[in-house]
Amino acid sequence: MAKDYSNKSLKALKGEQQVRERPNVIFGTKDADGCAHSIFEIIANSIDEARENTCDTIEVWHNVDGTVRVRDNGRGVPMDWNEEENKYNWELVFCTLYASGKYDSDNYGESLGLNGLGATATQYASEFMNVVSIRDDNGYKKYTMNFKKGRPIGELKVEEATGENTGTDITFKPDREVFTDINIPVHFYMDRLRRAAMLLPKVKFILHYEGTKEITLYYPDGIKGFINEACSSQMLKAPIYFTGEAFGEDDEANDEPYKLGMDIAITFAREQSLIELYHNNSYLEEGGVTLDALRYSVAKVIEDAAKKSGKIGRTDKILFKDIEEILVAVGATNCPGHRTEFVNQTKKAIKNPFIKKAFNDFIFHNFSRWMAENRVESDRIIAEAVANKEARERAEEVKKNVLRRLSSSIDKFSERPSKFVECASKNPLERELYIVEGDSAKGSVKLARDGKFQAIMPIRGKIMNCLKEDLTRILNSDIIVDLLKVIGCGIEAESKHVKDLPKFDVSKLNWGKIIICTDADIDGMQIRCLLITMIYRLMPTLIKMGKVYIAETPLFEITAKGNTHFAYNEPEKVKILNELYSSGIKDSQIRIQRSKGLGENDPEMMHVSTMNPLTRRLVPVEYPENDKDLPMLFEALLGSDIVSRKYLIEEYFNIEVDID
Repeated sequence: MAKDYSNKSLKALKGEQQVRERPNVIFGTKDADGCAHSIFEIIANSIDEARENTCDTIEVWHNVDGTVRVRDNGRGVPMDWNEEENKYNWELVFCTLYASGKYDSDNYGESLGLNGLGATATQYASEFMNVVSIRDDNGYKKYTMNFKKGRPIGELKVEEATGENTGTDITFKPDREVFTDINIPVHFYMDRLRRAAMLLPKVKFILHYEGTKEITLYYPDGIKGFINEACSSQMLKAPIYFTGEAFGEDDEANDEPYKLGMDIAITFAREQSLIELYHNNSYLEEGGVTLDALRYSVAKVIEDAAKKSGKIGRTDKILFKDIEEILVAVGATNCPGHRTEFVNQTKKAIKNPFIKKAFNDFIFHNFSRWMAENRVESDRIIAEAVANKEARERAEEVKKNVLRRLSSSIDKFSERPSKFVECASKNPLERELYIVEGDSAKGSVKLARDGKFQAIMPIRGKIMNCLKEDLTRILNSDIIVDLLKVIGCGIEAESKHVKDLPKFDVSKLNWGKIIICTDADIDGMQIRCLLITMIYRLMPTLIKMGKVYIAETPLFEITAKGNTHFAYNEPEKVKILNELYSSGIKDSQIRIQRSKGLGENDPEMMHVSTMNPLTRRLVPVEYPENDKDLPMLFEALLGSDIVSRKYLIEEYFNIEVDID
């Protein structure tokens, strides 16, 4: 039955309810990310003071009880009576959404704050907020105002302030009734203050945390100094740095021109990539038009230089992905705050058309000139880009081949791997895939299987160690691609060059069980480990779902008085023999045959010991309950860290290993 929907049904959220009941509308989320955003709104106001050259020190306290304190030595936030609005300024700043002193450029030329939401929204979302502002209002005055859960507590307190600097001091605590998580890690503050410090070379940022610790963030050389500190393997003698201005408008018909300031520092480094762009000190986490401009202009300059020097053909292309992993760039744009077009309130991307064009032209012209004037270093950059281009093209060719092979249906007989032996059942839940080593093992297993639900996929020898190899090389292996095709559910792994392969989709899995069946000797054990490693690297969810098993194959077949016993290891052999001796059977009546490999086993013996669900032994390959150390363990046992592998073998197996 439909609920009544009448004229009395509509409701408007008022005051603090607008944020406390819908925090995700303002802060993006109501979890720790949203809480962190609310904290930064207060820090951003101090940064805006610094951008106006009215503040040279900003301090932030990250306290163990969850409270946050932000103090600057700027002009102090206005708190007293506002005749035009007929209310106190503290009401406008801390209790009124869409009230701001930044809607035009008279008070703040370039600012992070724009929409007049930040301070009010954070106050509304706080358990409490205490504000102290010292201003030079015809003599130094100290203004104090307190709030609790979005509402003012008491009256504005005004005192004479002597011997004190102007500035704003705000202490608050994000409210657990608003946010699901208020535990903000200290690295959040470090990242935000570090970014602000490198963009404001004249300002010191001091972070106090855990009660007693303190760190000062200060970059007198700005973004150039930061890149030198962050980048340890530069290919260049020094970072490339450009600064400039442009004038223009976003809508020629309706806009007045405005000034855009631009700075960028660039270097190139092997195995180290960093791209950070800012607008009015706001980190553009999602990029927007300035990231588009950077990607196009840098790639275009390098492509033009590579063609001019004959390193690539006239129709070849250098893409941004060919230089992305060697590019280190920090750029900043600045314009009047009210002219900035952020994508949304979180200020993670901008969309001004004029800024995109101006920033693109700025980088293209300056970087082109630098490449022409610095031939030795530019040749080094071109060589890296061309090498990455060639690697990308090889990977794309691999991707095409893999897509073609994996996309063909296993039901098409002509498309099956040549040595794959299918079963009759079409029910994925009962179908079993036996992965065996070699054609001889395939012959024995084929004769021993139940053809209704058991299929066979033989492999030739040892597959590559998938933990050590790049995905491009892994997918060049015919054996591995054939295995992936037979399994049928795509892969979960990606690499820097090979992306957008058939995504893992467990609904396309062709099997209820994937059974690794190898000889019981050392070589068989190694093949088993390599197959498990392949599945762990490419399809780990199959292990988590309990789809992967090991078929234990007998090491010994013991026959006595017409009865056959299987021993899967030496201790089991000893136990069986002792039981036979105890029953009066003598050595002369016992026949012991050691397995020489699956291919030499009798089909009947294989059926009983390895294939028959009623008599076989299957060991599930399982993730441990606490699997956080599993990647480290795989890396130690099968990766490139020989020292860790030596330690594990000696520690757990009591075997001394000589790594020389």
